[in-house]
Amino acid sequence: MKNGYKRFGFIKGNVLSKIVFLTIVLIFILTFFLLSCFVKQMNHTLKQISTSEIKRLTNTFITERLNHDLLNEDNLANILKIEKNEQGQIIYVDFNLDQAYQVLDQVSLLFTKSFKEIENGNASASYLDSSLSHDLGCMVLSVPFGNTFENLYFYNWGPKIPVRIHFVGSVLTNLKTKVTSYGINNALVELFCYAQFKIQIMSPFDVDEYTLEYDAVIASMMIEGRVPSYYGGVIEGSSNIYSKEIK
Repeated sequence: MKNGYKRFGFIKGNVLSKIVFLTIVLIFILTFFLLSCFVKQMNHTLKQISTSEIKRLTNTFITERLNHDLLNEDNLANILKIEKNEQGQIIYVDFNLDQAYQVLDQVSLLFTKSFKEIENGNASASYLDSSLSHDLGCMVLSVPFGNTFENLYFYNWGPKIPVRIHFVGSVLTNLKTKVTSYGINNALVELFCYAQFKIQIMSPFDVDEYTLEYDAVIASMMIEGRVPSYYGGVIEGSSNIYSKEIK
């Protein structure tokens, strides 16, 4: 009987040990899974906030720069080649490549200089958020820990998490035109600047790159002529892409 009790106690203790071991393993796996989900959600939120902030900053800052007499009607007339048929209808819009590349070079230089000023903190204080600082030629966005919960009640709760933001790669720019019928025998010619650039976001948990785009009217003028109805009242075109490295 004693041997039976000993054997039973041994088996019971062995089963209990296995249950405890499996419980610890399951707790470890569950904790790891929940922690991974939390870090993933936190990282996603940090990147969303950082991308939104840099979009706001660059759009406001660069739009003001581009609107300071970068182009006038004379420049626009030199850049564009507008072809009309015998009835005075606008049938074709093209670019004077030399003039277009000069403008693209100015625009690309403007972008790269603006990025450098923003990264170094030389932009006007009106553009900067109180949570944005600068360190070693890089922007640092301080995001309250509570923002990662995406809950209004915890928005400014907890310590601030630093997220470094850096412009990388090259600025890709091109010019786009849009000619629209305006009135009885007039057309509105608009010149758009399109730019594409990348930012590197470095959170405490991950490093990733995002592509951002910028598109704005930089010049416009009225000309005599009509857009044929078969174009739907609008003629659009674009120049070749111009690239300038961000240093």
